[in-house]
Amino acid sequence: MELNARRSAKQEAKITEQAIGLPTQPIKTSQNVEISFETLADAQASMKKLLESKFGVQDMEDIKEKEIAKIQSVLSSPELASLFNQSVTAESISTIVQIIETVTTPSMYAMATLGKYGDDSSVNWLEIVGDWVERLSSRKLESGYTWVSYIKAYPGLLLLYALGISALRAGNINFLREVAERQIYSREYDRELNLLATVDPRYIFYNSISKFIEPGFDRRFTPVSDHLLSLVKNTLYPNEEENKYLNWFDLFEFLISLKTAQIGESHPYFGSFTWRNETNIFILKYIQDAALRRGKYGAAISDLFNGEAGLIEAAKKYDSIANEISWDFGRAVPPKYISLLIQVAKQGGRITSYRQLYDLVNQLKNS
Repeated sequence: MELNARRSAKQEAKITEQAIGLPTQPIKTSQNVEISFETLADAQASMKKLLESKFGVQDMEDIKEKEIAKIQSVLSSPELASLFNQSVTAESISTIVQIIETVTTPSMYAMATLGKYGDDSSVNWLEIVGDWVERLSSRKLESGYTWVSYIKAYPGLLLLYALGISALRAGNINFLREVAERQIYSREYDRELNLLATVDPRYIFYNSISKFIEPGFDRRFTPVSDHLLSLVKNTLYPNEEENKYLNWFDLFEFLISLKTAQIGESHPYFGSFTWRNETNIFILKYIQDAALRRGKYGAAISDLFNGEAGLIEAAKKYDSIANEISWDFGRAVPPKYISLLIQVAKQGGRITSYRQLYDLVNQLKNS
């Protein structure tokens, strides 16, 4: 049943993509140099050309506008509208998701390569990535089903993951911080919201739509994270060893959750790091490194929270939220006691597992 539903959704997506007119042709820059983001290899070569050119920022601005316009055109197309008006099923939602992913993939390539190779100290490049994600994350009030206006911000979530994971791995943390601290005006609430709140997977896939993101996902504990994990790997890291990729994916989602707590949101998104125990050691290592600003990644993660004081503040807020949550009889819960983890690191200790951390918590309670 699930296999048939997946095949049917893929076929429907291909038919709709052909009707819309995807994919598009390569882009000509102001210097008449052909630039393409249709494959990851093309994107890497093109980004290096842009970064080396004195007109690279200007050309990238033009490319950004064309890519945003292309995505927005597909989102408002009659072909996609017909899918939005269908009943909510695993087949219809999966088809919509695949079409949005197809049209957004070139922008994902652009973001990932910029996050890896770009100059994250440049105000111009920071503004490009921030504006790109923001404009594809902003919701418009529309008539019809509420979930439709929310899922149309899915390209922003895809760009956040593409940029964020790549920038984190490269240590270009200013790209991720620029997006994470960006404010978006919401007509829906008539006030500014943090960008991380607008691309929260629970809102993108509004009112349990996440259960339909793929056939069979109604039984998943973290369906959006599970879908994004495989999508981002297949798109950006197809040849990477699985365990290495899982470590970086879960660390990224954990840091976004921690950053969301720092900026004052009371309900961070808890992704697949809540149940994938094999990535715990990796997460613990880099939080402790951040507490000491040890190494390239420790310093970068510390900078994501604007230094030691910000990291400690984020940990306190996060712990307060995490300690109020108990899911799935303890089998899947957000990691707790991050403040203690930081404290131990600063005192010269080293925690290598959550069991060791929990044992220390119990010792302190009983002392």
